[in-house]
Amino acid sequence: MMDALVPCQKLAAQLRRDVHDLGAVPASRAIAGLKAAAMADGFSEAAAKLQAQVVVSVLIACGDLGSGKSYGDTVLVKRRSVSVLFQGDRCILFGGDPSQGETHGLLRATDVVPADVTSFLDWAGELSNEDIVGIWQILDAGVWSLDAILSDGAARALCLAGVVPEGLIPEEASVWLRENFPLPRKEGNAADPSQTAVIERPASARQIVTAGPGSGKTHTATERVIHLVKQGVPPAGIRLITFTRVAAGEVGRRISHALAEHTYSGGVICGTIDSLAWNLVTTLGNAPSGGHERIIQVARKSIAGGEQAMLDLLAGISHLVIDEAQDIVGERHMFCRALIDALPTSVGVTVLGDGAQAIYGSWAGDKGGGGSLHAELKRGNGWEDRSLTANHRTKSDGLRRFFAQARALLDVDGDPRSIYLEIREMLEDVATDPSVSLTGPVFPWRDDSLILFRGRAATEAASVRLTRAARAHRLKLAGQTTVCDPLVGAICAGLGAGAAIRLEHVRRRLADLHPAPFGLIEEDVLSDLQSLGSGPTARVQDIAEAVEREPMRHTRDHVGTAGPLLGSIHGAKGREASNVLLMLPPVPTGDDVDWREEARVLFVGATRASAHLYLGRALSGIVRPGKNGGRWMRGNGGGLLLSGSDGLRPLAGIAPALAVWEAAFRQPSCGFRRSETDDGAPWHLFTDSGEPLAQVDSPLAANLDYIESARGGLAVGTLRVVGATTVVDRRSDGKIQSVTLLPVLQGVARGAENEDNQDDQ
Repeated sequence: MMDALVPCQKLAAQLRRDVHDLGAVPASRAIAGLKAAAMADGFSEAAAKLQAQVVVSVLIACGDLGSGKSYGDTVLVKRRSVSVLFQGDRCILFGGDPSQGETHGLLRATDVVPADVTSFLDWAGELSNEDIVGIWQILDAGVWSLDAILSDGAARALCLAGVVPEGLIPEEASVWLRENFPLPRKEGNAADPSQTAVIERPASARQIVTAGPGSGKTHTATERVIHLVKQGVPPAGIRLITFTRVAAGEVGRRISHALAEHTYSGGVICGTIDSLAWNLVTTLGNAPSGGHERIIQVARKSIAGGEQAMLDLLAGISHLVIDEAQDIVGERHMFCRALIDALPTSVGVTVLGDGAQAIYGSWAGDKGGGGSLHAELKRGNGWEDRSLTANHRTKSDGLRRFFAQARALLDVDGDPRSIYLEIREMLEDVATDPSVSLTGPVFPWRDDSLILFRGRAATEAASVRLTRAARAHRLKLAGQTTVCDPLVGAICAGLGAGAAIRLEHVRRRLADLHPAPFGLIEEDVLSDLQSLGSGPTARVQDIAEAVEREPMRHTRDHVGTAGPLLGSIHGAKGREASNVLLMLPPVPTGDDVDWREEARVLFVGATRASAHLYLGRALSGIVRPGKNGGRWMRGNGGGLLLSGSDGLRPLAGIAPALAVWEAAFRQPSCGFRRSETDDGAPWHLFTDSGEPLAQVDSPLAANLDYIESARGGLAVGTLRVVGATTVVDRRSDGKIQSVTLLPVLQGVARGAENEDNQDDQ
């Protein structure tokens, strides 16, 4: 059997045995022994020495052997056994007993999969673009030359695939490497022809653009705006609105960077529909209570009603760009349509969307899928119909084929349930691994990875599981919920609206925070607060107004600082990642299933992946809208699903804010209790140790009343604090009262009679 191996394989097997038997071998002695063995096989001294050196360095780089220093010489040591999942149920062995497994290149392989198996991507590590280019050069040459200069990561990747130095590269190894380490695309801002056709249209053109996943929609929207500015359209007259803050922030950054040297670069306004509506109504001195939905409704009625003050504001718009139009439904759809109709026909509009990614129809009560802005405009007249045709995101040939085939399937008029089931089968075929455990070791647990679920209930339950398993992760907050940097509220807490923040106050407040924020410089904190205002002094009034505009620099849509981002597929719009774990829900049941939308949801989730798509299985969690906008869970005890800080109002003073700050780091369980004070709030939120964190406003208070009366009180231990957010507290007359902190909650408020079932969800 040994004679059938190529020379480097025989040397690797000999080296493993020697190190395992002796426990440790000086590298110089090991190289000398391997050189002698190679020379005995007929190699020249120089060639034999090169083979020996390559084998030693590669086995160290792979982690098959350990190494250290002793009296200036490298010493090879044996390592404990590690199994790395390679393909299907096949594992590559590192360390341990060299007699285990069968030959796989310089390494060994086995079909035995232990419980603690490691992902091959985690073992290979992150590869630079230069590393990947080097691997592809070797693949193109067809042989791994002994004198090739490679990083440890590139050597690990080649060895995992079974490639042997100086040996011909097997076809299956080449296919595996090209699929799992795709060649990076060349950097550059050049648009493809379909993008150019959209970008370079006259400023007065009205275009409806179909843009599939990875087609460069953000790039096109950005370049469209840049082109308009360079053609003489005033930047201050351009409005770009999109569905998510992530997309708005990304487009804004790209435009600012591209126009940094342009004489008239400032003034392009990029934001969400919510922020545009807020700016319009507040500019007119009308800031109604009731949250974003109410503000959008007021703005839409003002536009549609032809109020002259509002129309005067809109007269400053010279071009409108609307992104993610397929997700604009309900009140936001009506607002955007009113806005478009109010603009003179000479004002151009560029609308980008994709019907295959329309997944908000059912949420808006539109079972037919025709209620989005994109769908309505596609059916209308007077619009130039265009499409972006290239795929710039996908690095994997398999995923690229899936994207195209699934998209085509979604466009046909077949049986909706059959289309849904076929897409699920296609996902199984294209997945890097079709059966991944959420708490297992296979999925690459990295900050740039995504873990996606069908809905909020499954996402929340998974976050609880990972927290109990001590797996670091970040949690995407539901809907439009955001977290504003809690340091802002911690500094401002206890100060009146007219107060000016001085350096000495910043210094004292930072000293009060427990745990203390790490690595902050007092002068930098004060400078950040000043940047939120309108002058050289950091005033609480100005900071409050900036916080309500949700400044991108200080706002994020998740809690947590490290690990993969967990979220619903709906919340993942505008995101992409090299590694995505899609937690498939059970196949829906019932007569009211919107199968087309369910198929589109799977399509959207899968198309977040640019290189590797993994599949897992999520438990069913049914959430239905309740009265007053609440979200109620069915099954396993039911209850009110809470995510974020909606329904909470801050307690006055410094002490509650400091308690919220500490709770954000300690992440304790918390619960609601009937108020024992006369502050007018029927309920308060307390930590498990009894510290008050916030008071409760209606309609949450009414929901808690219902749970208490119908379910025998409230269960404990079903909610926890997962973060903190800066908020503005206003008096009943709308005047700013304070800037302070609220806790960010996660969990389900359940009745006491279901307390024993709290772990079931």
